[in-house]
Amino acid sequence: MKRTLVFTVVNLMLALPLAAGAAELDYSYIEGGWTEIGVRDAPDGDGWLIGGSAALGDHIHLFGSYTDANIDHSDFDAEIARLGLGWNTGISDTSDLVVRANFLSLDSNFPVGDTSSDGYEAEVGLRSALGSKFETYAAAGYIDTNRGDGDLYGKLGAQYKFTPRFGLVANATLSDDANEYFVGPRLSF
Repeated sequence: MKRTLVFTVVNLMLALPLAAGAAELDYSYIEGGWTEIGVRDAPDGDGWLIGGSAALGDHIHLFGSYTDANIDHSDFDAEIARLGLGWNTGISDTSDLVVRANFLSLDSNFPVGDTSSDGYEAEVGLRSALGSKFETYAAAGYIDTNRGDGDLYGKLGAQYKFTPRFGLVANATLSDDANEYFVGPRLSF
């Protein structure tokens, strides 16, 4: 499964069409919206996510997010916090190669002892503007926490821009152990 996932993500990145007249890719934004988390052998949860990114120059950006999800059919919550650093460089007029790494903190109020864990994620991806209204993101990454073995993941995302600064974002992060989905508005600045 892991090899198939990585192979699929790499092929998607290579197959993305590049469009003339594309908008600039912004690395300074805030976003928020609905998220769903699915963990293997556990109930799913849904809730909200708030996140953002700040360009620290032409090629470096700081990013982070906070998720609060209620576990289905229970009174339990799960919280996920991420904070990291990214590097981006143009590989064409409409696409950037993006490399990101972040600290990860997971916490929940399950009544089974200490359920918190810390770890990291690292990913490499391609972000492309397809015209002035639409952009995509495809990445392959690795996640590791102090509660288990590491896992490869694939990430696919898209943004439709209603204006140059306001859009709707959708992301899916898929792995053998867990899936995360997000949909919400983004304000770029």
